Amino acid sequence: MKEAYIVRIIKSELRNFKNIKYGEVKYMNYGSVQKYGEIQKKDIIGIYGQNGSGKTALIESLDILKYILRGKEISYDKYAGIIPEEKGTHLTTWFLLEKEEVKYRVKYEATLCPNKNDEKIEITEENLTYWTRGSSWKSERDIYFKNPYYGQDNLLVDADLSVQSKHMEYLKDIKLLHSMSVLAAVSAQGHHSVWFNNKVIATLKAQGTAENWTNGECRALYDVLDGLNYFANTYFHVIKVSQLGDINKNRLIPLNMHYETETAIIQGCIPLFTNGQGEIPLAIYDLFVSTIQSINIAIRSIIPDLQIELEKKMEVEKEDGKKFVQVEVYSKRSGRRFLTKFESEGIKRIISLLSYLISAYNQPSVCLVVDELDSGIFEYLLGELLGVLKKEMKGQLIFTSHNLRALEKLDYKNIVCSTTNPDNRYITLSGVGANNNNRDFYIRSITIGGQKEELYDDEELDSMSYAFRKAGNPGKRPVNLHFSEKTLQKIKEEKRNIDG
Repeated sequence: MKEAYIVRIIKSELRNFKNIKYGEVKYMNYGSVQKYGEIQKKDIIGIYGQNGSGKTALIESLDILKYILRGKEISYDKYAGIIPEEKGTHLTTWFLLEKEEVKYRVKYEATLCPNKNDEKIEITEENLTYWTRGSSWKSERDIYFKNPYYGQDNLLVDADLSVQSKHMEYLKDIKLLHSMSVLAAVSAQGHHSVWFNNKVIATLKAQGTAENWTNGECRALYDVLDGLNYFANTYFHVIKVSQLGDINKNRLIPLNMHYETETAIIQGCIPLFTNGQGEIPLAIYDLFVSTIQSINIAIRSIIPDLQIELEKKMEVEKEDGKKFVQVEVYSKRSGRRFLTKFESEGIKRIISLLSYLISAYNQPSVCLVVDELDSGIFEYLLGELLGVLKKEMKGQLIFTSHNLRALEKLDYKNIVCSTTNPDNRYITLSGVGANNNNRDFYIRSITIGGQKEELYDDEELDSMSYAFRKAGNPGKRPVNLHFSEKTLQKIKEEKRNIDG
């Protein structure tokens, strides 16, 4: 297997993305990494807030980050509509990266712009900064590149292809930094990162191997790029809310799999059909069966009388020569067996997520990001599950939720609140006492304030009531009611929007 890396996301910054002008989230180990260069805390962050306040936007930004780090083209269909054309979106992410005894702190910045003509999302600017850990963070290196080939009809001979760096005197022996023409053109044509791609990583490795890694600068840059690319391809899992649609259609369970042996890692999402035969690639079938076995071990502690059973039907070969195993999926309860489609949405959601939760519990390299973790799951069970993860989990979990039960099981430091202020979308609760119930404190902060930013705009309720009356009686004048001047102004503004 590949050399082991451990990567931890420690901070996210978003500018001009969806409904966010600026937002910053520091994850649990940001402070300990900055100060001590190590992971000291169990890494769970839950994002809470009113609808439309930026919770899902954070998940989407992490999904985009995964595209970039994997060297893939960002999905235009998914994200072009929430990246502004005039300013673009600026994403900044901080990481801790460990390889054997060496530690790096990494800051990666990317500027994204949609291209409507080509229906592509362009990564126009990238800035990579990294530090090596000694007694403190030292040996800062930065590499900035603005791809001049975006927005051009052809490849200009006089385009500026220079890499900018405050530390070029240290990086001057890394050959690819001085011959960016082909790399920039290929990246622009493929609409992927100029740094996180197989060509760059292979070139750095070849140069380092040829010099027997005597060039420490080449080795450090290779470690950073290869480590983050490997992390994104192997251990970085983002579960978007769109998977709930597949479950609600009662046709399949999107089974998110992460399973490791001494020689192989299987990870990804396999559609587990619940109302008929599904097909599993023959090459991974044995690992798939092992994944189901591990899910069955864990699910006993959650739903004691439930087990998932695969019934192998036959092997088939497609026209392209690829072989598959046809299977049917059953639930077993108290000795009775029935198709899993008859399970509740909550149980199917648990089955869908459980392999990833197991991997995050056991593997420090895993970062699991889940939008609407609470969907369909009994609130008491959700709280108990998060309580167990908080005590023992080795990996990282980032989730959004509306269910407040988690606030009673997690520390207030594990909670990030989205706000009504687009210029400061995320804050942590302040003023929480040792004897406070976090759930009660959060609700009190919503209703009476006391935080750095407003968490809920309750004056919208008055304009909402006007809108409902107007919708029910579009041809009549509503009755006169008495409101405060501030509320009256909001109603007048809302009335203009509704009527106009």
